[in-house]
Amino acid sequence: MVNRALAEQIDPALVDKIEEIVRTTAHTICAEQPDVPEPGNLRELDSFSMVQVLLELENSLEMKLLEKMEHFEGESFRDLAEFILIISAEDEEEKRASALAAGDSSAPA
Repeated sequence: MVNRALAEQIDPALVDKIEEIVRTTAHTICAEQPDVPEPGNLRELDSFSMVQVLLELENSLEMKLLEKMEHFEGESFRDLAEFILIISAEDEEEKRASALAAGDSSAPA
């Protein structure tokens, strides 16, 4: 589930930057397909285009998105940008927790 406390801590300027990446990626993907109009939001993407957008974002942002989309409930490019930043923050928290746990388990008794 998405951590709403993390969402409140995200810098709006960073959300703006990621939103622009999401929007540009969606527009680029749709422009490459015949007869697909430029989307104004995520609801205007068909499932094929949405998957392509997510895969391209995974590559450019170097993170896993597609497998975490079951928790996404937004409709706008900004909603997806916030979701991406929340996932990124959660991933960082998990890495820190794992590192601490590994350090604790290897510490002498």
